[in-house]
Amino acid sequence: MTNDLLDRKLERSFNRLDADGNGVIDAKDIFALGARMLTALSEPEDSPKADAVIQGIANFWQDLFTELDTDRDSVVTPEEYKVGMTRLYQQGGPAYDRSLRPMMQAILTVVDTDNDGRISPEEFHRAQEAFDTELSPDEAEALFRRIDADGDGTLTVDELLDAVREYYTGSDQDAPGNLFFGEL
Repeated sequence: MTNDLLDRKLERSFNRLDADGNGVIDAKDIFALGARMLTALSEPEDSPKADAVIQGIANFWQDLFTELDTDRDSVVTPEEYKVGMTRLYQQGGPAYDRSLRPMMQAILTVVDTDNDGRISPEEFHRAQEAFDTELSPDEAEALFRRIDADGDGTLTVDELLDAVREYYTGSDQDAPGNLFFGEL
């Protein structure tokens, strides 16, 4: 069950993933996201970090596809996405832990340019640019501060995963995760 806020968030994220704009998500769209991110973050495509990202994205897509493509036509429609993402993220489940966490960890290794295991505000801003979000620098800074649950000035995988779950399941208008892809 969704509401207007959640519907708008899911529509926005679906449109971000539909790289070719054909109204469905398939493997090409997901891998285009990974390639776009690696290029934007200047990560060589033959680096170990890039390999980890691509493998993480491949595993994520396989699990996501298995969970969402209910009619088994090799594409995910907006309706399949909305129903499946809400179910997957609200309930967690094995696909969430098996695929989302490793993918996020792999992506964070690329975003974490100083290799300290945490995401600084500067690294977060670069990642937002790489994902082509509609956040202004001020909005990105505000989002960073709100996601930084422990207030230490850096983000962990867990803090980011909490915000991602909030984005895909939350109905609280003021939740920090709502801003992941810009103002709704």
